[in-house]
Amino acid sequence: MESTLINWTLSSIVSPLEQFSHPADMRDAVGKINELPPFPGIADKVMQLAADPLADAGKLAAIIELDPILTTQVIRWASSPLYGYRGKITTVKDAITRVLGFDFVMNLALGLSALKPLRAPKKGVIGTEMFWIQALSGTRLIKMLNQQLMADKQSRPDVLFLSALIHNIGFPLLGHEFPAEFDYLSKLIAVNPTLNTYNIEQFAFDVDHTLLGAWLMKSWAMPKPIIDIVYHHHNPNYRGEHYMPNLLVYLTDILLGSLGIGDSQNQQCPDDVLIELGLDAKICESAVNDINEVLSDIKATVGDLIRS
Repeated sequence: MESTLINWTLSSIVSPLEQFSHPADMRDAVGKINELPPFPGIADKVMQLAADPLADAGKLAAIIELDPILTTQVIRWASSPLYGYRGKITTVKDAITRVLGFDFVMNLALGLSALKPLRAPKKGVIGTEMFWIQALSGTRLIKMLNQQLMADKQSRPDVLFLSALIHNIGFPLLGHEFPAEFDYLSKLIAVNPTLNTYNIEQFAFDVDHTLLGAWLMKSWAMPKPIIDIVYHHHNPNYRGEHYMPNLLVYLTDILLGSLGIGDSQNQQCPDDVLIELGLDAKICESAVNDINEVLSDIKATVGDLIRS
């Protein structure tokens, strides 16, 4: 049924079709890219600081302040109504010590700087605006869900935060490396609003954002848990070393999809995912309601972010 519906809409969104990659061509093109965007210098410094036992707010602020745009983004983030701080934030160190906390800002700076070199359109289900709405909502939602798990099933907060922040990095990479195909996919998603984005990707290209994202994460030598989750976050059957945080990312995306956020709209979560995590539907519903209550603030924060 999905293939039939998609075939029916192909001619209505692109003309001529020959200018776009067929699945085999796209996979071949991905394999031939010799030079991915380099790991940004600021992100590299943040990664090095993460391994420094003497790391503190002052050192982190000094790295962030090397980049004026990143500095502005962190201060705006901390000043957002989303975090409820009523004072005035004027420095990155204030943002760290008074509002956001060291680990939050470290991972935020890593995510923001990592995405900086990737140029992709802002609008649409796979655009950068939705990317950030999903990322910011996801980092909050996944923390709530993790706290509801039994202690032996909980995942490291830093792994969850960074995973929720950048697991969809394959979409901006697609827009950066393949702008025509990105536009094609965006239009295909738009005219099939009831279908699953991941399935549409597979149909259109036989390549999807999980593969592109994992490929970029490997080239940047990101930690293995992040690479695994970027690659497997649409696969609830993955049972490798990092399957528990991967299941949390999977569930988080589907719950956000119920609010019309992200690429997991029109999906139902299999019952065995909740059973494996030890969560029930009421806990999930409550967490989603909490996100919905601050969604307007999240969108306002994202609006400031993508304009800077």
